[in-house]
Amino acid sequence: MPPSNTPGQAPERIDRFRAEHAFLSNFHRHPFEWRAKTWTTAEAAYAAAKTRDEGERECIRAAPSPAAAKRLGRRVDLRSDWEHVKDDVMRSILEAKFAVAELRDALLATGDAELLEGNTWGDVYWGVCGGRGRNQLGRTLMRIRDDIRRRAGAAIDAQHADWLRHQCDFARTGRCDRDVCHRRGGWSRDAAGAPSCVPLEILRRLDRGDAFRPDPTDR
Repeated sequence: MPPSNTPGQAPERIDRFRAEHAFLSNFHRHPFEWRAKTWTTAEAAYAAAKTRDEGERECIRAAPSPAAAKRLGRRVDLRSDWEHVKDDVMRSILEAKFAVAELRDALLATGDAELLEGNTWGDVYWGVCGGRGRNQLGRTLMRIRDDIRRRAGAAIDAQHADWLRHQCDFARTGRCDRDVCHRRGGWSRDAAGAPSCVPLEILRRLDRGDAFRPDPTDR
């Protein structure tokens, strides 16, 4: 399925968790609460969950980067049931991450796009490399996206529309000068040169009436 470049529409496939879609990556820095502690990245939380040793967990949580956290996670005293619980652990972490309103809205703005964690480092379990892979990370994200839609229902449509129309300068005035949008890397231009960002995409999908329509099939 090729990506869609139609202006004002979410792509049919997102196969790189970079640039405007970097928030989908486990390396994306944004604090969230999980198991009564604050984590800066999902990668750190996942790496720390590999061990039952509290000292090792805290060392990983304090790591200076997600890459450092990942390296530390490879050297921990691995819990004996890890292979049986790792998928559930990842799901729990990502649910906590995308409970953050800003990240939740960004995830919802991907619409029904297929999410593929494309990579070049050979991860064929969590992602896809060289055209093959289980894509467990992408599949988990899509399930969480659908769960958010089911829980929210139609009420969130009106809530988001009212809030976004008030907050989005471009929707109100046709101009966007907000530094915060640029700093977050969420503002760009689509293939036709029109402004494109998460709030605008949500509004466009709301106006089409299909913003949060769940996929009838459970991926």
